[in-house]
Amino acid sequence: MRELNKQNLALNEDWYGDTAAIPCFACGKVFLVSKILHRKGRACPACGRTRALLARSRCLVTESCDGSDLNLVKAAGE
Repeated sequence: MRELNKQNLALNEDWYGDTAAIPCFACGKVFLVSKILHRKGRACPACGRTRALLARSRCLVTESCDGSDLNLVKAAGE
């Protein structure tokens, strides 16, 4: 699991307000995750292997090696 740093984003990452754009580790598709729309996080819409969650002022991103659902809400402390 990694945490996006708002002040040090990669070229293919963006974060504005309550929405972040994150690349999938597995397939490379860039997808959006919103704090309001995706309260339990969002998986990559193409392959489902990368999940992201915006919680408080953090954006947590993780990859599931076996395709299982990861509980990011617990990691975010909510």
